[in-house]
Amino acid sequence: MTQAQRDCDMACARIVDFIEKFPGSRQAAIDHLNARHADGSLPLPLAWAFAHAWYKPRATSRLSLSTFNNWIGNKKKRGFYAPLTRQKDMSVKPWHATAIALRQRPQGSQLTWISEQVEKQWNSAWGKKPLDVYSVIYRFFDDKFSALDQLKGRYTGSQLRSHKFYQHRTAEGLAPADMIHADGWNTHFTAPHPVTGEFVTYEVWHFHDVATRYVPQPGIGLTENAEVIAKGLENCIRELGVMIHLQTDSTKVVKGADRFTKAMHSLEERLGFTWIHPKEVGNSQANGIAENFNTSYLDKRSRELATYQNKNSMDDLSYKRVKKLTAARVKAENAGDMALRLEVNKQIARMGKGLIFDSHDQAREWINRIFNEYNDRPHRSLPKISDPQTGRKRHQTPREALAEHRANGWEATLLDEAEMIDAFRPHIMLKVTRETVSPYGGMRYRNADVLGHWNGKQVIVAYDLHDYNQVWVKDLKGALICTAEFVAATRYSAISAQEAGDEKRTKATLRRIEKKRETVLARNPGVVIEGEAEKELGYLDFIDTTAVKIKEEPELSYLDFLPETQKKEKETTYADTLMFLYGEEKQPNEGVAASS
Repeated sequence: MTQAQRDCDMACARIVDFIEKFPGSRQAAIDHLNARHADGSLPLPLAWAFAHAWYKPRATSRLSLSTFNNWIGNKKKRGFYAPLTRQKDMSVKPWHATAIALRQRPQGSQLTWISEQVEKQWNSAWGKKPLDVYSVIYRFFDDKFSALDQLKGRYTGSQLRSHKFYQHRTAEGLAPADMIHADGWNTHFTAPHPVTGEFVTYEVWHFHDVATRYVPQPGIGLTENAEVIAKGLENCIRELGVMIHLQTDSTKVVKGADRFTKAMHSLEERLGFTWIHPKEVGNSQANGIAENFNTSYLDKRSRELATYQNKNSMDDLSYKRVKKLTAARVKAENAGDMALRLEVNKQIARMGKGLIFDSHDQAREWINRIFNEYNDRPHRSLPKISDPQTGRKRHQTPREALAEHRANGWEATLLDEAEMIDAFRPHIMLKVTRETVSPYGGMRYRNADVLGHWNGKQVIVAYDLHDYNQVWVKDLKGALICTAEFVAATRYSAISAQEAGDEKRTKATLRRIEKKRETVLARNPGVVIEGEAEKELGYLDFIDTTAVKIKEEPELSYLDFLPETQKKEKETTYADTLMFLYGEEKQPNEGVAASS
């Protein structure tokens, strides 16, 4: 029942109870109530009952014996005094599934189009009475179907989750390095490539201390890979020490890299922290501190640059023009045309009215600088203090919050330089084979005195990304067994792990480019590429050589060119050969035997 029905039921029950307990007859009790109600002398409970006993309000509420008997009859039949009222028809109709499926399409659907489709498919289900199908569909979605369920299918992941409940969290009671949130950001600007000088985007991995909102120096690279994440993590540990919990999203790089996966040789196990991920994949709100940092700070600071590029914040024409000008600058740089480079820089600065990076080092310096500036900005999640210079109330800065924790006795769990270097070397589990281990690229390392005793056993091998001369071999508990020196293997020259990785990525990139080239040529069969001569076809190209055996012609000798009378099986002399080649102009050298 609705609240109005429940009020009516309670009011009727109160009046019936008074009449049943009245010392006189029912009619006398009813007359008494009507008279007292008319002069306003009823007690408050009965006055409230007279005001709510009738489901439809009346100007003058006067009780009669027939009305009282109807109340009694309703109680016996239905078990309550409240009147029956027509409710919405919530039964499932045969066309509901079609309407819901069309409503939840990823591209969205208008109610007019849904009505037309439902009417075509279920015209026999509406009955003989003509209906306004659009009104029926509108009332179904507006009154009867869940507003949240209407968004499913049209929105997924974080877009759908933004319409659902979110549990707010607090950093109260946390100390620095208790909880670190991290995320990657592909820059919304372009800067010079460290090798080629072309303008490219960078990948920046930043780490946030939840207790103080302090941000250490980030890891900066060209793509999202394990090296970039490891460098950002190393910077975080250098400044804040080993954390207790590190939270990142379920990025493929973290899930697939050997140094990050949950194994006995991973960074997590060797350093002693816990790496956690949101329970639901794609739940950006669970990592909101780092996610908001991308949009609320890094993107806004990037707008200071003339090479800012973000399709969500600028029109397509300006976006294309920025990319065109940066490409022209690279071309001028490669050609050594300084006058053209200066002119292009002026055009970029005139359009973007901002800074243009001249080198990779300058871009890295700018990124590190804005991170330092963030730590000196008041943060609204931190408590308020009196500014020591102005005396006004403001929020603490992350650097001030970190200094306060240190002043109150907090100490970071820091590693010395030797431990730091060893911790961030890649570790991989291998089997010792023939006194050697091969951690990457076919490179073999041997310790003649020790590794032979470990043949066939699993060990952990740590290696330096940039130095191929030696590796460090440990047992499964992490204790050092020995160092193994590089020995000549199947390669003619030694390479480091970094070079092996670069070689592997380069080959994969070239394969993808070649595949794209083949696809483009297949789509345009009539196009002739300049510099590529077409293959001349012979008759063998038009027959199946696997089914036809072609007779191989024998090599001809000088005997095949002699007259038939001279083609006799005899021992050929040196003089005969000279006569065939030169005729009578040349004679055998004197002193040379004819049978030589």
